[in-house]
Amino acid sequence: MRSKLSILFLGISFCMFSQSSTIKNLPTVYFQPASFEKTECITDAQRTEVRKQIALNKQKILKTNPTAFLHRGNSPLFILPIRHKADFNDYGYYTINNQVDQDLIPNGHLLDYECGQRTYDWVNGNHEGTDYVLWPYPWKRMQEEVMEVIAAAPGIIIDKRDGNFDLNCDNNGNPNWNGIIIEHADGSQAWYWHFKDGAITSKNIGDTVSEGEYLGAAGSSGSSTIPHLHFEVYDANNNLIDPYEGPCNSMNANSWWVNQPNYYVPEINRLSTHNSSNFDDECGVVENTYEELNFIPGETVFFRIFYRDIQTDDDTHIVVRKPDNSILYDYIFTSPWQTYTAAYAEWQYPVDNTWPDGVYTITADFGGNSYQTIFGVNTNLGVEDVKPLAIMVYPNPTSGKVSIEASSQIESVVLYDLLGRKVMEASPVTKNTELNLASLNAGMYVAVVSSEGKRTVMKIVKD
Repeated sequence: MRSKLSILFLGISFCMFSQSSTIKNLPTVYFQPASFEKTECITDAQRTEVRKQIALNKQKILKTNPTAFLHRGNSPLFILPIRHKADFNDYGYYTINNQVDQDLIPNGHLLDYECGQRTYDWVNGNHEGTDYVLWPYPWKRMQEEVMEVIAAAPGIIIDKRDGNFDLNCDNNGNPNWNGIIIEHADGSQAWYWHFKDGAITSKNIGDTVSEGEYLGAAGSSGSSTIPHLHFEVYDANNNLIDPYEGPCNSMNANSWWVNQPNYYVPEINRLSTHNSSNFDDECGVVENTYEELNFIPGETVFFRIFYRDIQTDDDTHIVVRKPDNSILYDYIFTSPWQTYTAAYAEWQYPVDNTWPDGVYTITADFGGNSYQTIFGVNTNLGVEDVKPLAIMVYPNPTSGKVSIEASSQIESVVLYDLLGRKVMEASPVTKNTELNLASLNAGMYVAVVSSEGKRTVMKIVKD
């Protein structure tokens, strides 16, 4: 039910910067939006088959639980049907691309609940749900099960499917989806589709689920071209509704959300440094991110910001600070491009012998929020041997002690200051440890945590 994600390089190589007059040779921006191909979803006939199966399932449920479907109460109010996995520690992990098409005339007549065109149709059909798409690195994050699908409201499982191929790259009416369908107390239904194979609740048809309960992980099963959740809702009379209230929602008068999310969510999902301008976007293949934290003179730092909902004239204030906290770059990127639900911008910073050794900090202010990442020059930082580990650091910031917990045995923790100097080291050989930072000066530090022969890098702030 999703359109294909492809990254289009626009060949744009100009910049719009305001800057301090003391900063010279500002980098050029390369802007690359995510383009979503609009193709056919499943047919009405296939939806009819789903409803027939639901009817059969409900008959079986009623034989053992005659009061299962009394249909009492008002329509539910939903929480967001997704969450990130517990150990995810990035800024963001998804974007919303396609909403319910309110204009039922197919073949190019588009209208979403806010009177925009953030939806799609085809020759003889319309998009009938909301798509929550993993972004960036959808295939990598699918395998890591970053997007967990949860019950938006309590109810009874009336259909469950699993075991189908989950790396599909075509919207071709493929009915072999993995997912869950839940009926609520008032008789309304929520359809959760395109799960990753095997990443689904152990509960079965007829079992009840509570609000916020885990249902599965986002995948690309069925008629799908990218890992995502397709969330489709019907009222008690089997009429399609759009849970989002808006001036152009003609399907239902009121919002079905406890707290309706905003239409535009201008955020940065990730900012990172890379050793290459390459960007993997082959469908179904786990991406090589080419991320790197440590550089040497003669190399180039490829700095990227992955945006959600960036609009024309949106400003991003970017500041790159040297290890001594002095400014290397300070500029404002003003987006001259149209609105995109997902995009990334890239800047290239050539490293030369004038760059002092140590840890550099990049801060990006966008949409009223501030984001930060780091990289090093001639440091012990590196991502070539880093793998995702379930690590928690708390409290962070801290005024004294900080706890580090991991899902596997921690072999060592090395703490560096921003000049790349080692200030603390511990070898706990346990799953949790505690560092006492009381003797250290206030500021940001970099912790390199080694576990199972791999390393992960965390930032720790001392108040």
